[in-house]
Amino acid sequence: MARQDSKAFYYGWVIAFASGFVLLITNGMTLGGLNVFDKPLLDSLNESMGGGVTIAGLKTRDAITLAVGGLMAPIAGAAADRFGVRPLMVLGALMLAAGYFLYSTVDSLSQIYWIHLLFATTLATCGLVVNVILISRWFIKDRGLALGIALAGTSLGNGTMPPINAVLMGEFGWRASFAWSSLLPLLLLPVILFVIRERPADLGPQQPAAQRIAGASPASDGMTLPAALRTRNFWLLAFIAMFSFFSIIGTQAHLNLYMLGRGFSQMDAGFSYTVLFYLGLCGKVLNGLLADRLGKKRVFVATLGVMVVGALVLRLPQATGIWAGLALFGLGWGGLYTLLQLLAADYFGPRHLGKILGAITVLDTLGGGLGPPLIGAIRDGTGSYDQAFLLVTVLVGIAFMLATLFDVDRQAGSAIKTTT
Repeated sequence: MARQDSKAFYYGWVIAFASGFVLLITNGMTLGGLNVFDKPLLDSLNESMGGGVTIAGLKTRDAITLAVGGLMAPIAGAAADRFGVRPLMVLGALMLAAGYFLYSTVDSLSQIYWIHLLFATTLATCGLVVNVILISRWFIKDRGLALGIALAGTSLGNGTMPPINAVLMGEFGWRASFAWSSLLPLLLLPVILFVIRERPADLGPQQPAAQRIAGASPASDGMTLPAALRTRNFWLLAFIAMFSFFSIIGTQAHLNLYMLGRGFSQMDAGFSYTVLFYLGLCGKVLNGLLADRLGKKRVFVATLGVMVVGALVLRLPQATGIWAGLALFGLGWGGLYTLLQLLAADYFGPRHLGKILGAITVLDTLGGGLGPPLIGAIRDGTGSYDQAFLLVTVLVGIAFMLATLFDVDRQAGSAIKTTT
């Protein structure tokens, strides 16, 4: 076989876009896409259960998804390290399809809570952790851009699914919309089985050229989980993720009801997710690219600064300010989302990245899981979202201050020498 040219197309970019498509479906359907159904779900549940179903009670479903998914993440990460990501992704896609079909039949909160155990499995096996592991196996050079492309799928999904579901619900009703949407996760199966490959070595004879283009390092490089737990950077990333995930997951979970309460139409409320998450998409790709060129910590801190400003603007009483606040909040969050994964992959290395990301995910999903029900409880108790969004602003501000303490000077390679 002829020698591969060093300028030949690198299959890792196919992996990055395929990973983005997987995240578009899984995150868009388990998180943002569900929120447009809140009002008809609340009305239907109160009718079938004789009243008493609160916003906080409904939003407990999100806590179940994220908390259980977070607890499963270390197991899924370890399984991905050992068996590969593709078997996990197939399982996650099937669980998502089953959950959406079952949603079309619900008439009680308990049924919804059980369905969200399936969604937790989806996020653990087909969500963030396994896709970051996949991208990290294919890239060192241009890893920031590759992660940005892949993680843009979460924003694209969360920005696209709400308006689509709003249109479907208007045409067919909420139960039929769930039933039809249950077919979407099945589109992932051919991508997982026939497009995604675990690592460059799976390309056979192309592997040496792929290694040179990717700059991939041996799989043995990097920290073990116990070594990572002894670093300050691990805990900084974990708590920044926890506070920021509380803020973004809590905000997006209540954004539909918040917009309706401010006098916007259902279509405008659905479009608010497009603004929030499409700006997040831009933030993920742009800041991933900037991090490769301007320095990761500088961009990391800047993204949180933009997110703080967005949270402040979002609380302004003027209705027109909501759109600017959503744009800034989404832009900052998108960049932060990419930088969290990029800093973890660069600092800790690929050796046990699945386990390390899984451990961080326990804390970030704890924060994300608390966001929707706690913000709902504040809304139920005070009659408005003012105090809830003040809490969001404070937590993002704390995350901003913690980000300034992250040490990027000591790379994983040097850390290994002192810990192994």
